[in-house]
Amino acid sequence: MRRPGPPRGRPRSSEPPVGRAGVLRAALQVFEQVGFEAATVRSIGAEAGVSAAAVYIYFDGKEGLVLAACELKVTALKARLGALEREASGPMGHAFAILETTTAWALQNLDVYELLLAGTGVQGSEKIWALGRELDAACLRELETALVAFMGRSPDDRARVETGARALWAVANGVICLCRRLDCPEAIGPLLSAAVTPVLKEIVTAEVDTLGAASPHRAASVH
Repeated sequence: MRRPGPPRGRPRSSEPPVGRAGVLRAALQVFEQVGFEAATVRSIGAEAGVSAAAVYIYFDGKEGLVLAACELKVTALKARLGALEREASGPMGHAFAILETTTAWALQNLDVYELLLAGTGVQGSEKIWALGRELDAACLRELETALVAFMGRSPDDRARVETGARALWAVANGVICLCRRLDCPEAIGPLLSAAVTPVLKEIVTAEVDTLGAASPHRAASVH
């Protein structure tokens, strides 16, 4: 009598069906606990309750997990930034809210910020660098949107808008770096305000000089 052969199709695994989402949740927990550098595929698998081999079913190793984790964090930040315009009081209030939100996000997700924007942390792939460039561009676009509402949309205005956005973004990154050195994320509000307010005032002054007359509505929007 012919013996039955092995079952056709994908062999059954004794691994629990945690799925891609479960592995990613485990990765986020491990990254939160030990950071990107110290995390391993084996430790992530152990957190998920599966073998390291099972992790590779869903992700291209640690690099794929790091990229997926960063994408989640970046998507959440973009969604928050997109909602700020409706909540802010005037263009300059909008600009400050963007900087405050982004700075708080960076300090809460230092591994992600350092990897994507500060050029430190684990060595990343081109996909990770591309995500960093995308995030940088997204933050600048949000700042430009806020400044356009104050400065206008002509070609000359556009140049000033881009310069102003880059100046504000540079200040925010400087505040983040300072907070990292001093280990004082809770001091973000006063420190950011002290750093950004002079730049915002300079932008307003330059715009008033360009127009040749002050606008009460615009002046009132500076906080």
